[in-house]
Amino acid sequence: MKATKIVIIGLGVSGFIAAKTAKKVNPDAQITIIDQKEYDMFSACGLPFVMEGVIDEFDELIHSLPLEKMNMVKLLKHRAVSIDSGNKVVTAVDIETSEEKTIPYDSVIIATGCFPFIPPIPGAHELMNRGVFVVSNPENAKQIVDYSKDISRAVVVGAGAIGLETAAAIAAHNIDVTVVEMLSHAFPRAIDPDIAKVLERSLKKSGIKLMMSATVEKVSGDDRVTSVTVNGKSIPADMVIMASGVRASWDLAKDAGCEPGNWGIKTNAKMETNITGIYAAGDCVETVSPINHKLWMSQLATTAYRQGIAAGTNAAGGYETYDGSLTTFVSVIGSMEVAATGFNQFFAKSAGYEVVTGKASGLTRPDWYPGAKEITVKVLADARTGRIIGGQAVGEDGAASRVNLISLAIKGNMDLHDLYSAEFAYCPAVSETYDPLSKACEFAIRKMKK
Repeated sequence: MKATKIVIIGLGVSGFIAAKTAKKVNPDAQITIIDQKEYDMFSACGLPFVMEGVIDEFDELIHSLPLEKMNMVKLLKHRAVSIDSGNKVVTAVDIETSEEKTIPYDSVIIATGCFPFIPPIPGAHELMNRGVFVVSNPENAKQIVDYSKDISRAVVVGAGAIGLETAAAIAAHNIDVTVVEMLSHAFPRAIDPDIAKVLERSLKKSGIKLMMSATVEKVSGDDRVTSVTVNGKSIPADMVIMASGVRASWDLAKDAGCEPGNWGIKTNAKMETNITGIYAAGDCVETVSPINHKLWMSQLATTAYRQGIAAGTNAAGGYETYDGSLTTFVSVIGSMEVAATGFNQFFAKSAGYEVVTGKASGLTRPDWYPGAKEITVKVLADARTGRIIGGQAVGEDGAASRVNLISLAIKGNMDLHDLYSAEFAYCPAVSETYDPLSKACEFAIRKMKK
């Protein structure tokens, strides 16, 4: 292969994997990576565990990558300001000196990620870093830890993964925590209300207060946060964590002429945008659901990894496709695992499916074996065909493993009978003879026969 010039904008999961893959496909590729940080990468999913104290230091989440040894050029503390697709150059600015650099390219990979969304709540922006915080990197997570040493009450806005993981981390330090969520239950995009109830009972038992179907109307305070107003009621608070979702960082791509989708940059299966030679991957990209092949958004590290492989391969002259994401995830909140894949009932019905469900609770081991934990598993299927289109699980152990199996079943176009008849390994030290996942499938099959 020829010595292709590749410019990668963003050094997160997708950017790094794209660079590594491109070098593997084309060892002669000349790769330049541009990123605004002063260090290479960090593991964002580890932030709540440092905040909780499970991991000692934020520095343990920061990784130095041997990119120079792989003959790549790394421009840290630089911001890409434009992509000129006509002349095939990227312009970057040194953040410290304002010096401009122009880098020629044959292919560009945009991996600019996402940023925290802060709703237009009066006081939220005004009191940012004076009691109002977001969780997106080691720097702002450390600010929360430092600020938390002198407070007793916190409000977390948003009951998704970031919000609930942060709430549990803060509550572990004897801080009174209230979670406020606009929608009716926890993880509203991923799980159904009945599964959320199991998690919510656990959160309340641990002392975390939940306010669902509630809206934060105002954040109050002069030099520091003193209270928030929720549904007309003032709640004392020393700190507010805004965990109300993220938005794709796609301005650079749009300015370059890349076609935007509903939530992120639009690409084809090769992760190429509408402009030849410009690819995109990771949290800034809109994808599709493999279930119905319609537009979908999946801002997960695992999604970014797979997209980075496809983008890096194709940018280097190879061929690879990405067929979309089921948004398979797991979150550990306090003592509970909550996991999901595919559609929940809301998204399934929105996509036009008549849904049949099966839900079962059981133990991860026989009740006579030490360490048995309760787990609840739910499967969702197309009521017409029995084809599996989603699944959820919650419990102190084993939720991720069941959801991984359901994810595989969806990708394999399996129906309820296929998954029900699957053989699972048994030993009392690790499993039950009749797994709750099998039981959930059985219950769904019974409903289909009625």
